[in-house]
Amino acid sequence: MFFRASLTATAILAAGTVVGLPALAQADVADDHFLQALDGYGLQYGTLENAILVAKAYVCDQLNNNPGETINDVVFGVVNNTNWSNADSAFFTGSAIAAYCPQYQSMVNSPPPVDGPTNIPIS
Repeated sequence: MFFRASLTATAILAAGTVVGLPALAQADVADDHFLQALDGYGLQYGTLENAILVAKAYVCDQLNNNPGETINDVVFGVVNNTNWSNADSAFFTGSAIAAYCPQYQSMVNSPPPVDGPTNIPIS
């Protein structure tokens, strides 16, 4: 009797595990790409949840809530809120934008603004 109950319990647990697999397979694709980029770069970002939170809640929200914000301002904010270098913070910011707020991708790929007039003839 115990043997049969154990087999039944094992079968139920196995079925529950198989049923639970699709939830794991449906992980957020953006999260996967973001974390793969950070891992590929070798950035030590702490917990997965914290890295995703900083990317969404700081980088993207900062750009959404401050239309005049420059990419340098956002990178500087990441530097100030982490112990990363400028280069690491810039990579993190660019990866966050690519994954979670691609509408700002042009900021990452554009040259920095130049102060002053740019159409002065050289003679």
